[in-house]
Amino acid sequence: MQTELLMITKKECGTCTKCCEGWLTANIRGHDMYPGKPCFFVEIGKGCGDYGNRPQNPCKNFKCSWLAIEEMPDEFKPEKSGVIMHVVEEDGLSYFSLTKAPNDPSAELLSWAISFVASKGLNLFWSINNKSFWIGDSEFCDRMEKENLRSL
Repeated sequence: MQTELLMITKKECGTCTKCCEGWLTANIRGHDMYPGKPCFFVEIGKGCGDYGNRPQNPCKNFKCSWLAIEEMPDEFKPEKSGVIMHVVEEDGLSYFSLTKAPNDPSAELLSWAISFVASKGLNLFWSINNKSFWIGDSEFCDRMEKENLRSL
């Protein structure tokens, strides 16, 4: 992933806490977070109840694309769109993921994300109605195809 695409912007989380509300999977200082179970420390709509002590991984390392990509429109902020666009790094492969929170990506968000990754030569993964889709380089697509076949 070209890290220069993920820069510090003037955007702020504000009242958005989607990344901590249980749409993503993580373990934060011994507390599991997963779909249906928010982070133990989140104060929904306010932020982290223990922000000063949040761990490097996953909290400080998390890359919300809305925050990191200046040109990403305001209406795609996770608390407005109900979708979290973020970077996933697995086994040496990086890609953007559109994660339901609680909405599937809208046509507008999906169109913007596809145009963005295509213009930068990056990878993208998303699901609609529990069906997975992806675009990107051949290594990424091959891996997604194999993982998708395994899950059938």
